[in-house]
Amino acid sequence: MRILFVHEVSWRDKVIYEIHDIPELLSLAGHEVTFIDFPEITKQDVVKKFHRWKTTESHGISRAHQNSAVDVLTPGYVTTGSLGRFLASLTFVPLFWRTIKAKKIDIVVLYGVPTNGLQTVLMSRLRNIPVVFRAIDVSHELRKFKLPFLIRLAERIVYQGVDYISCHNEALKNYCISLGAEASKISIDFPRLDASRFKRSDRSDELAMTYGITPNHKVVFFRGTLYRFCGLEKFIELFASYLKSHSDVCVLIVGSGEAENSIRQTVSNHDLTRQVVITPFVDYESLVAHICLADVSINTFTPSLITHCALPGRVLQSMSCGIPVVSTPLKGMMSYSQGSDAVTYSELNSSFVDAVIDLLADSNKRNILGNAGRLLVESKGTWQEFVTDFYSQLQYLVDTK
Repeated sequence: MRILFVHEVSWRDKVIYEIHDIPELLSLAGHEVTFIDFPEITKQDVVKKFHRWKTTESHGISRAHQNSAVDVLTPGYVTTGSLGRFLASLTFVPLFWRTIKAKKIDIVVLYGVPTNGLQTVLMSRLRNIPVVFRAIDVSHELRKFKLPFLIRLAERIVYQGVDYISCHNEALKNYCISLGAEASKISIDFPRLDASRFKRSDRSDELAMTYGITPNHKVVFFRGTLYRFCGLEKFIELFASYLKSHSDVCVLIVGSGEAENSIRQTVSNHDLTRQVVITPFVDYESLVAHICLADVSINTFTPSLITHCALPGRVLQSMSCGIPVVSTPLKGMMSYSQGSDAVTYSELNSSFVDAVIDLLADSNKRNILGNAGRLLVESKGTWQEFVTDFYSQLQYLVDTK
């Protein structure tokens, strides 16, 4: 089968997650896979590489699974910001049209809405090509848009216009239905993990020392994009007094994003720069070693529509590595862990901090919850099983279009 994936992030530069796993595993299964991504760039990129107003093509590449081969096409750009995204949405149109014709695409898997969702649905309909929307977030709340209601309208049109929707949790399914999607055309397909990669290992003393973490330290861990709703500023404020009285405890934050400056300022305000370490994203090969520095992993997202519909892969990775997780009570997370006690849920207040402190003080409880988390992730199945079922749905849509 000839499959085209479409998204609005950089396939080459984004941290590895399911947008890499699914296409690459489909390619390993013998399918011809193409990915049209989006040029997430800075002003410096425009100055240095202005020639990239042309489409950039990379053929037969992979990031997550050895020997996979995905053709990645990136529309040209001329500037950054909202104007750059708008112009890229225009250069996307001829690129998409050429691609579906030249590669004789059988089906399209769409991830994004704001930049190229409407164009994808319309042009696919003109060519009678089925479209599957893989829902993993709430588009109109993911970034700060000047006119979010227009993005929400685009979501409604896309959800109603595609042939099928695959959601990664129940809360997201309910959201799609609230915007007019047909319930009979929606499935909940939880993301999977490579459990052979993401597994418990001893703390690397050498890696730990690069962050000033000694063998006696207890580590509270957060990894991921530092969204404005990540909640880390509030957690640090709540946790500050405990940290100051426990020099053997530290917080390791791996990631970057729009809230980074605010988080750093909060750390500075509480004079915690020695105990709260913030470092940029790390490469995929060293990810597990970083996760396994932790004694407790936290998910501090502030509850809202977008966070209730989220299912952070970084949290699942910690669980797979046997690290106990304390999370705010988010509907998407709770639908994933339903029937299990693998995750400790608490509102982001003093009770959240108490839950973290309780785990730091009790190694037996950490082991019990860590093992439960690992079993929960394993119970959801493998990426190979996901791709087998996903392909069956794609084939059905192609056969019945």
